[in-house]
Amino acid sequence: MWTERHRPKEMSLVAGNPEAKDKLAGWARKWKKGGKAALLVGPPGVGKTTTVHLLAAKLGLNLVELNASDTRTKGALSKKLTEAVSSTTLEGVGTLVFLDEVDGLAGRADYGAVEFIKDAVRRSANPVVMAANDPESDEVRKLSSVATKIQFLKPTAEEVVSVLEEIAAAERVEAEPGRLAEIAGAANGDFRAAINALQSGLPSAKDEEVTRERSIDGFFDALSQKEALRAIRGYPGQAREKVRDLFVAVAKAKIHEERRAAALDVVSRADLLLGRIFVSQDWRLLRYLDTMLVAELWPAVGDAGAKYSADATPWPLQVRIWNDSKKLKDIAALTGRRLGVSVAGGLVEDVPYLMRLCADRRFREAFVSGLELEENYAAFVEKEAARAVRG
Repeated sequence: MWTERHRPKEMSLVAGNPEAKDKLAGWARKWKKGGKAALLVGPPGVGKTTTVHLLAAKLGLNLVELNASDTRTKGALSKKLTEAVSSTTLEGVGTLVFLDEVDGLAGRADYGAVEFIKDAVRRSANPVVMAANDPESDEVRKLSSVATKIQFLKPTAEEVVSVLEEIAAAERVEAEPGRLAEIAGAANGDFRAAINALQSGLPSAKDEEVTRERSIDGFFDALSQKEALRAIRGYPGQAREKVRDLFVAVAKAKIHEERRAAALDVVSRADLLLGRIFVSQDWRLLRYLDTMLVAELWPAVGDAGAKYSADATPWPLQVRIWNDSKKLKDIAALTGRRLGVSVAGGLVEDVPYLMRLCADRRFREAFVSGLELEENYAAFVEKEAARAVRG
């Protein structure tokens, strides 16, 4: 990837944000044990992570990088962060702790993660740098009491073009007049997106309509978690439609059954999360849906070639739904109460997928037990699950 091949080797070579880089370097020089962390705030792709890597190299420190959005609770975070804030290498070299995406912590449901980070910063024997994309997030506000906030701004279009010109020359790429400026404008200050566009030779983002197909296919085809996150965040429909389209893509992919089962388990838990959100009306939790999908579904599917499909509901099940099957309605009513959706919505959106998931014996047994279904309903579910797989 050109983004890696042409990553700056020194902080002075990172384009843009000279004041932010100077402030970070000054913070590092003055830092003492028990001092505040540095909190870098700014949009993706402006050089925050690159700058931290180069700072560690300049200071001769071992870099320990953690991603808060992958370890959203105190229990998941405590072991890794506790080791990082007190560690040195065997040679006695100090450590720079980098905690990325702290605005990905799970808000009200973080179970003490923010307070744990604040306490870890206060007792850290190593300097700590945190980074966030959203300067207005609750997490940034809460962590500001133990951190020096450093704002990274979007680079100008001219700064992005300058970087693209250097890379194009190094890679011997001849860009048409105005093409680099077009790419820079479409990237909207994201160096990484601009460089990827230059390498791929694809039309600029402003020339492309973000469709469901482009979002879903981009998610499964992504080469990194950040690319997958960018793709799935661009989905133009509702959250439930997004989960449905991901389910259909996984269900239709030519994939080993064990991998498919693992992927469908993630999709089912994502759907349960949506149900809880609809019941509680805590819409802020929606922001963690995409993070969950990227952290768990994207690696579970891997390079299996999952693709978007507009055919969401198997035809045999559509016919049975239209014929007002009593058992299907009863099951939809039971699941709807658990998920916070109507019977009609459950029939169209939830029951078809649940029947497909019930093809797995362990899932079917748990489903039947969880809803306390009678024996004739259990037999009906088994038959419908087999029909869903065939159809």
